[in-house]
Amino acid sequence: MYRAALLLLISSTACNDEVDKADPLDTPDESEEPVGIAVLGAGSHSLDSVDLQVVAGPETGLDRPMDLGFNPRSTDQLWVVNQDSESVTIFWDVATDSMRSEDFNSFGSNHFLARPAAMAWSDFGNWASAQDTDDLTQGNETPRDFMGPTLWDDNMNRFDAGHGSHLDMLHNSPLGGGMAWEADNIYWLFDGYHDSITRYDFAEDHGYGGTDHRDGEVRRYVEGEVARTESIPSHLELDRESGLLYIADTVNNRIAVLDTRTGEEGDRIRPNYDGSDQRKMDGAEIWTLVDGPSQSDPALVAPAGLALHEGVIYVGDYETGLILAYDLDGVLIDWLDTGRGAAALGGIDFGPDGALTFTDVATHEILQIRPL
Repeated sequence: MYRAALLLLISSTACNDEVDKADPLDTPDESEEPVGIAVLGAGSHSLDSVDLQVVAGPETGLDRPMDLGFNPRSTDQLWVVNQDSESVTIFWDVATDSMRSEDFNSFGSNHFLARPAAMAWSDFGNWASAQDTDDLTQGNETPRDFMGPTLWDDNMNRFDAGHGSHLDMLHNSPLGGGMAWEADNIYWLFDGYHDSITRYDFAEDHGYGGTDHRDGEVRRYVEGEVARTESIPSHLELDRESGLLYIADTVNNRIAVLDTRTGEEGDRIRPNYDGSDQRKMDGAEIWTLVDGPSQSDPALVAPAGLALHEGVIYVGDYETGLILAYDLDGVLIDWLDTGRGAAALGGIDFGPDGALTFTDVATHEILQIRPL
């Protein structure tokens, strides 16, 4: 009896050994993470792995569309700022059979929406635009360094992209390249005139078409540590939980990060055209997250458009036509060649259905990418 039991144990152990040896071949390793990001082709880097569609072109009024954003209060609306026509094109029901659009430009657009390079939405219907010019937009009434960001809202009964529908405007930040919303009427601006990142608090807006800017507050950070390239947007994205501001620092060929919760108030800013509270900020912390010159396969050449989506930073490279995705440590996760070539990619945003939506400033088009 003892001998029989021993034989049964040996036989059972041998069978189990055979099963164990076969497991690595027969059973997939479920611990392996998926490769890449679906909307960028899941690591294939090929347009054959995604659905890329042109959803709108110049016939809708698009004229060098530099940035775009879905209205958080009405997600069926996509708003686009056009640099060359100094206008806003609004689309309803993008990429559907019922899509329609309207282009807005009126008296004062040449000042309040002068060559816009960027826009940023709040979550309550207000938004701000960055004007990429230092031209004399009001003749000799105001100097070249007068230009600054403009505050708007989504009131379709009033909006005309001009003087009559602007809610507020602050000054002395020409050559604006990017915008990001913080809270209330507070926005961050890429100030290309001063090579800085500047925080603009419009406070209480002055109402449609007003002129009183005295309650505004301006804080200028890291002056001389970032720089724009002419005619290329330098967009911003703010992580409102961490207070970290991600910057497309185009001249320096990098994605930089500014800790907006650091810095101490310094000297007053001069000139002060608004009679408001304006100061420089000293000692704010800024560092490089993605260093273009040291990167390869592929390289980051001219970062322009930015989107922060589900913990991933998406970067549109103006020079190469690539969209690259990085984690919050700056590690490249995936990338896709859009086939758009040089001098093309502008703003990036994600639609309510998860489609990656971006502008081609050269062909005056809006495109969307979806996973297959």
